[in-house]
Amino acid sequence: MTSRRRVLVVSATLTLSFAFLLTVSTHGNAENNPQDVIVDFGDPITLAGAANQVVVPDEVAIAKGGTVTFVVNGGSHGIAIYPVSKDTTRDDIIAQLCPHDPVTGACVDAGFANADHTIRDGKDNIIIVTGTNPPLQRVDDPTDRLLATSTQIGNLAGVFLTGKTATTTATQLQYRFDKTGRYLVICMNRAHLLSSWMFGFVNVADRGNGN
Repeated sequence: MTSRRRVLVVSATLTLSFAFLLTVSTHGNAENNPQDVIVDFGDPITLAGAANQVVVPDEVAIAKGGTVTFVVNGGSHGIAIYPVSKDTTRDDIIAQLCPHDPVTGACVDAGFANADHTIRDGKDNIIIVTGTNPPLQRVDDPTDRLLATSTQIGNLAGVFLTGKTATTTATQLQYRFDKTGRYLVICMNRAHLLSSWMFGFVNVADRGNGN
């Protein structure tokens, strides 16, 4: 971790389930965590608009050394992973994103996604500094980041790559989690994360000691 972080990320328990009806407790026995899971990155039925800008499921658990395969559904999605403190909740992150209208569910501030924001975890550690748009048309903070589908490529808005291939519908990206802990998975598209709350968590536990 860099000096920007106040504390080290500690071991956590749990998370990651299958994209179909495989139920995994987010605070259960590590022995029950699957080794590998699939997560839909974007709603697989609604392939456009705000309804598509979700991670399903948004909380999963796997065993240490296991993998998560992210299946991209819809366009303009970029995947990034950051370690966070074990007590970081979804509400902690949402509180730092654009407020939603209680009736429409839409972001109430049209300019929110273009502004500079600092996102912190449950222990007040800085996780992501978004920068502004322009010039950053995506959330592209490399500090302590474990994975990024792509970094900023010129001024191409909503273009995310794995190698030289755009992350269009049906792109699959697999990441192996070799350390226990809790991880924040975000969409690098500014509007998807900051306005539509497109993020989820992966919890990784050691089957040997439950940490």
